[in-house]
Amino acid sequence: MIKLIQTYFKIASAVAPTLAGNHAFELFQRPLNKKIRKKEMSFFKVAKLFKIKHYLEDIHCYELGNPAGKLVLLVHGWESNAASMSAIGLKLAEAGHHVILFNLPAHGFSKLKKANIKMCKEVLLEVINHLNPKQPFSIVSHSFGSAVTAYALSKTTHQVDQLIFLTSPNKITQIFEDYANFIGLNQKALKQLCQRAENILHEPLEGIRTDLLHKKIRYNRLLLIHDSQDKVIPKANSISIYNQWPNSELELLENTGHYKMLWNEEVIESVMKQFSSSETEEKSLYAVAF
Repeated sequence: MIKLIQTYFKIASAVAPTLAGNHAFELFQRPLNKKIRKKEMSFFKVAKLFKIKHYLEDIHCYELGNPAGKLVLLVHGWESNAASMSAIGLKLAEAGHHVILFNLPAHGFSKLKKANIKMCKEVLLEVINHLNPKQPFSIVSHSFGSAVTAYALSKTTHQVDQLIFLTSPNKITQIFEDYANFIGLNQKALKQLCQRAENILHEPLEGIRTDLLHKKIRYNRLLLIHDSQDKVIPKANSISIYNQWPNSELELLENTGHYKMLWNEEVIESVMKQFSSSETEEKSLYAVAF
């Protein structure tokens, strides 16, 4: 199947680059694997489902923990779903946090067939606006979900406490270049693909870089966790983000994988430690104040 796609785009790029770029962009927006894993299914039985009205479709949201606790949003990655973040979500709920997870467009039980960073950004902002947090909240995100998180927060004035990126892509232009190389697009077809994306986003792709978006985000701390041997998103992406974001930390781990890291005890421990250290600092500041 992959070889057929590559052959098609190689020929189409040479004969009709505009058509090839348009077709490539449409394919790029379609998650090819929406299967919910067996170990994820139990989450949907324990979490409280609620839906938020949205013009695309109702957003399926899931609630865990104490509604009076500190709010933490979990944002899953591409070709995944809310339950992929459930191991982390359940631990945060046990610690007293108010945890909200949700499915991005065309993921989980969504009936949509395609998604892009603009659609996902709008859905995340819709969830935040619906919850209407009065205090700083936190977000834990994975992979593509980290890019969505940074992009969405750059469009709002909400104050965020902890940001935890469990891997993150950096430049959207690099994602498109890698994609073009993989499927066999030439430069003319790639240019058309990028033009289609810019037409949807209404801004230059060069400006959508996670490493530079910190300038538009109100946050306290960022923790990046990345497997040194990640084959899906190279660690160089997180290193670039770490080098640019003030008040950031980077943990490079071994043998956690890309998706499997979401169930890895070492990763979950690092996430929980980040939250507990933040709470300790708050208590210390409270003690000094009084």
